Amino acid sequence: MLNLIDSAPEDPLELAEQCLALASAVININEASVKESLQFILHEKMETLFRMLYSVSEEE
Repeated sequence: MLNLIDSAPEDPLELAEQCLALASAVININEASVKESLQFILHEKMETLFRMLYSVSEEE
């Protein structure tokens, strides 16, 4: 299957920007099911960001 979306950003800044955009969307959306889905995605992105940042700090 053709994957049109790159779901694994390699840059922590890009991932942080995605988290900010998702957080903003969660705040502004009123529909509960959409809000819950976005919160789940935000949680996964934040976990990835923290893992990425801690792996960089351990390498130094």
